[in-house]
Amino acid sequence: MSKKCIAVHLPVDLLDKINEQKTRTGQSQSGLMIDLIEKGLGFSSNDKTIGKMFFFIKVRIDTNKMMEFGQKLQNGEIDTSHTVMTYCIKDDPTVGLNFWCTDSIEEFEKVIAQYRPYYSEIIEIIQVITPMNAMKFIMENMKKQ
Repeated sequence: MSKKCIAVHLPVDLLDKINEQKTRTGQSQSGLMIDLIEKGLGFSSNDKTIGKMFFFIKVRIDTNKMMEFGQKLQNGEIDTSHTVMTYCIKDDPTVGLNFWCTDSIEEFEKVIAQYRPYYSEIIEIIQVITPMNAMKFIMENMKKQ
């Protein structure tokens, strides 16, 4: 998929609603904007996940590089298009819990390489599947028994 950067000027009240949605869902800003635009144009599809790989990533942010990291994310210097959602642990806000979606393990490795300099620790990386795929696998395993 090719991408093009566009600037969007929003009324402040609409931006506030988008930020509320971002906070509520934990989605990245770019992911949320893409979803909203697709829904508005009437071609949002659930088929976007077919053939995709999902990862749960638990990391500790390097607080010494946090400002630089935030600036690069805001400026679009680091690819956020693979981030499905991000939350942080309340009792330790330096730990981020992220879900990412990529087309392949190679693409995942390429994207996470951009983030590694800003993490003091990668605590855990787990490949995960959607609930629908989980149900399918469970049903297949039950049939084999």
